[in-house]
Amino acid sequence: MQDRNDVRVSLVAFEAQYDAHLLHVRGLSQSTRNIHRFVVHKLLSFVFPSGRISWRNFHFSDVVRFLTGEFRRLHNRETQRAWLMVLRSLLRYLADEEHISVGWDVALPSIANPQHARLPRGLTEDQVHALWAASEGRGRRALRNRALLLLFLRLGLRSEEVAVLLPGDIDWNSGTVKIRSAKTYKERTLPLPQDVGEALVAYLRSLRTRPRRLFDPTRKAPVGSPRRPEQRYEVYVKNCMYYLFQCAGIRNRGPHALRHTLATAMVNNGATFKAVSDMLGHKSITTTLIYAKLDLKSLAQVALPWPSATAGGAR
Repeated sequence: MQDRNDVRVSLVAFEAQYDAHLLHVRGLSQSTRNIHRFVVHKLLSFVFPSGRISWRNFHFSDVVRFLTGEFRRLHNRETQRAWLMVLRSLLRYLADEEHISVGWDVALPSIANPQHARLPRGLTEDQVHALWAASEGRGRRALRNRALLLLFLRLGLRSEEVAVLLPGDIDWNSGTVKIRSAKTYKERTLPLPQDVGEALVAYLRSLRTRPRRLFDPTRKAPVGSPRRPEQRYEVYVKNCMYYLFQCAGIRNRGPHALRHTLATAMVNNGATFKAVSDMLGHKSITTTLIYAKLDLKSLAQVALPWPSATAGGAR
């Protein structure tokens, strides 16, 4: 039987095969796959300029030489980090296919990211209960705060996404809500949980008139407030939530903490990072991978050994 390391394939054929894996197994978006395709093509063209791949002649030192040369011209740390992410993904795939030894991916260098140095801070269970208690009541303000709390807690929305919600964005028949993000310039449709829908209905019924947006400050904007309507709505939503946090006795935290709370709960309950990414509307799944730090049990199960000469890691 032919050694799998001796398999020869054209570069074009392998790129198509790997792209299909990224799409159907990893569930990556077109834009993310384009980045993978670009970096992988650069690497394999560097190692196999003829366009014919022989995995037996593919060595870890080739990856090192490729990165050393590329990083001399790629000074942006975010770009370097993205390339390393792509190459780790490729090396894990090649190891799964038994073309290379297990562990090459963990031997690649890491680049410190101050933004990801700390675990994302969600709220404790007691803090969530305190917010829930602070939003109780049948008055218009309490109903508004309860609806806002559930939108942030159950759907993990950004403040600017809540601020631009229109009454027509909710499809009551299908039980969905359309979310628009100015950060990623994308729309996504999320299921509307029953408790969120009930809170929104109670809040809307408390209003005297139909609002232009779901959360519309009725009074005239005070002097010094943002001139752009989008900014004014977002400031209003944030101020409502900061008031609720203050009533709950939670200091120095805001609505974004509820987004982390949802993501943390999803990861710890076994949701895939693709599912978390879709829910939060991340532009790239690499952003979602910060939550991998929270799933310590799963990480321990997939931890790989450092490559050694006896295992073929130094080929």
